[in-house]
Amino acid sequence: MRLLFCTQALDLDHPVLGFAHEWIARLAKRVERVIVVPVAAGRVQLPANVDVRPLHRELGGHGLAKLRAFARIVGGACSRREVDAVFAHMVPRYAAFAAPFARPRGIPIFLWYTHKGVDWSLRLAEPCIARAYTASASSFRLPSTKKVVTGHGIDTTWFVPPRAGAKPEFDVAVVGRIAPVKDPLTLVEALGVLAGKGLRPRVVLAGDTLLASHDAYRERVLARIDALGLRDQVTALGNVPHERVRDVFHSATCFVTPSLTGSVDKTVLEAMSCARIALTCNESFHEVFGPLAPRLMFGVGAVDGLAALLSTHLTAPQEERDALGRELRDLVVRDHDLDRLMDRLVADMGGVLAAKARR
Repeated sequence: MRLLFCTQALDLDHPVLGFAHEWIARLAKRVERVIVVPVAAGRVQLPANVDVRPLHRELGGHGLAKLRAFARIVGGACSRREVDAVFAHMVPRYAAFAAPFARPRGIPIFLWYTHKGVDWSLRLAEPCIARAYTASASSFRLPSTKKVVTGHGIDTTWFVPPRAGAKPEFDVAVVGRIAPVKDPLTLVEALGVLAGKGLRPRVVLAGDTLLASHDAYRERVLARIDALGLRDQVTALGNVPHERVRDVFHSATCFVTPSLTGSVDKTVLEAMSCARIALTCNESFHEVFGPLAPRLMFGVGAVDGLAALLSTHLTAPQEERDALGRELRDLVVRDHDLDRLMDRLVADMGGVLAAKARR
């Protein structure tokens, strides 16, 4: 199979999308060739059968210039029959934009999408695709017979538990961009509740704003930390390259995300793969955690609920925390391992191609 992979960024150091690099490396082991079309590329270390064709090298501006570059690169690859399939990663409009070039030539389009949002671009893309792969049933909410639930793809050979006997420097880790949808204020308020009860967890924050429009929100979060007298408890690292995120997980006992995205967040699974206790309000994790959900989930914006969970886990015996961490890692290895996902994607895409060949 020769695959064209469209994504937002291809960069080992990208703080949010760095994982896409490993996805492509694993796909390259399973297919003949991968042509990657990222909007922008940074540091890349990929096998010889991967050809990276970034849009940013073609751009003199934005908007129409970007669309023209996409048409030139993707349309050219399809018209020259360089690829057998197109894979759009997380951005449905990539699938829609590729359709005029791929579909007339019988090249199927596949979409990976894990988000609760159902917008115009997803509705536009759905008729164009052969499959919509997603991490959980609630991570793709547009009614469609094309939805295939696969589990997520976590590199469980990289996101491993810390060495035996290592003592965490922090009590709580937070990893991710600073934005209203990530709702860090719920954690800040929960820390204030705990401080009032004499419990002052040490917190490490890895991440920063990715949009200038969120800078004012970051200042609001920092101001609230100061107002509650929590500054001495909080260490802010700023953006951290993806390959260093594991160190952040290892440095803390618990991982917390009050995120409102509503889909299976891979950062939670990465923390679990490191045998960290992961606390979330994301409703998609009810199906991921199963019977463990009451011990790990709090309500959206539920300051007291999060504070109660943190108090419970941070004061529990170490053996109990270790046992829960092992159980969470086992869950990720079983249901969300990266190699397992890549095997399933390649097998399913190959099945679609084989069925088309028989017709």
